[in-house]
Amino acid sequence: MSSAPLLPAGASETNDDSYYCGVPKSMLFKTGVDGLSEEEAERRLEKFGPNQLAEKKENPFLKLLLAFVSPMAIMIWIAIAIEAVIKDWPDFGVLLTLQVLNSVVGWFEDWKAGNAVSALKNALKPECQVIRGGQHKKMDATLLVPGDRVTLAAGAAVPADCEICEGKPIQVDQAALTGESLPVTLACGDSAKMGSNVTRGEIEAIVTATGGETFFGKTAAMIASVDEQGHFQKVILQITFGLLCVSFVLTGIVLGYLLLNGEDVLQAIAFAVVLLIASIPIAMQVVCTSTMALGCRMLADEKAIVSRLTSIEELASMNMLCSDKTGTLTMNKMELQDDLPMWTAGITRLDVLEAACLAAKWREPAKDAIDTLVLKAIPLKPLDRYQQIEYEPFDPSTKYTEATLKDDKGYVFKVMKGAPQVVLSKCHNRAQIGASVDAKIMELASRGIRGLAVARTNPKEQWELMGILTFLDPPRPDTRATIEKAYDYGIDVKMITGDQQTL
Repeated sequence: MSSAPLLPAGASETNDDSYYCGVPKSMLFKTGVDGLSEEEAERRLEKFGPNQLAEKKENPFLKLLLAFVSPMAIMIWIAIAIEAVIKDWPDFGVLLTLQVLNSVVGWFEDWKAGNAVSALKNALKPECQVIRGGQHKKMDATLLVPGDRVTLAAGAAVPADCEICEGKPIQVDQAALTGESLPVTLACGDSAKMGSNVTRGEIEAIVTATGGETFFGKTAAMIASVDEQGHFQKVILQITFGLLCVSFVLTGIVLGYLLLNGEDVLQAIAFAVVLLIASIPIAMQVVCTSTMALGCRMLADEKAIVSRLTSIEELASMNMLCSDKTGTLTMNKMELQDDLPMWTAGITRLDVLEAACLAAKWREPAKDAIDTLVLKAIPLKPLDRYQQIEYEPFDPSTKYTEATLKDDKGYVFKVMKGAPQVVLSKCHNRAQIGASVDAKIMELASRGIRGLAVARTNPKEQWELMGILTFLDPPRPDTRATIEKAYDYGIDVKMITGDQQTL
């Protein structure tokens, strides 16, 4: 790599799409097969920073000091000062103890929860396969820089936003980003997003964005930008100020009554002060903080991680639960359904399933979610009577898989499985069955069920649609009970999914 400066003159001033953080993309992303040199990688790491999301760092001791000057704390300080003026030292000591307990307990629980989250993040540091100076090596994904050449292999997470290089397409699970149950196929020039996982294949890619510049990072930044006072603090302040207003009015009435009845001014004021202090809800914050601290410990026993103490109350006060579908309400695992519509006379469900298995490498381990689904549906030993002459794997441009086979009697035929519309377009009788097939596909989609068409050739070498395998991502065993319990608590439940509109 060249040692020329990354920033040409004036580059940092532009927001053109051809620039990345003020640097021309043409300089960053044209990485050769040997990858970046270690020296160039260090320069870029210094320029663009580590491949991790920015976090707000808070000084724990400053946070403790701020806990002593919150609106509720200030009211207690005023009460403490009044007790000191009238030299009521027992009450002075009680109020001071409550003030310290109130601030320290909440701060300590928040600090401990923050440490637990940090420890979890450190334990889950991602790794990646990168090419540096012609050497393939495994390293901490936070050290990736734009322009790095990485290897994306099955089972690995995509460590940053990457552009796929030349090679065989890979399949990527983007359920965490889009909610889509099935993996998507990415080929040369496509973009793989940070937060997704490779499920099939292996290919090299060029890192095009890291950290906060990734799609995932920008989304997280938008969420983090919402910084408003918590619901718990709002409720506490509303109650406190409401009670204070009532206390001041009633104390004023009592003070006026005493003065009008000839009471000594100092004694009347002292009595009014005692009454005012007694009416201030001093212990309310302490009681609430202690209750939430106990709740935090109970949640910890259930293996839950509480990042903020007030989040317990905020969760308890929600009135709508917006839930992801894939992997949250569902198993994120496709299952075949009993419904199997057929359009060829004289065949059975087993015939359709056998044809679907023959349109795969049934003697080898399944290579994608669809093959896994089909090959587990029936015993595979009886299929050994067939010889697979040719096999055409799934191609995202054609959307089907095709195989040529010969049975033990020497009869040669072809089988195909793929997208229903694509398979239907190859059938000789599509004009006669097209309307019924389309209607069935829409009916299945309206129930959230996907379809996989299976066809084979007849003796005239014409394609005939055998049937449509139906499958869906089933709900988790506890989904129904969880939703019913939410309704019992008065919480409305909404499902947020990335599925197509027909699903």
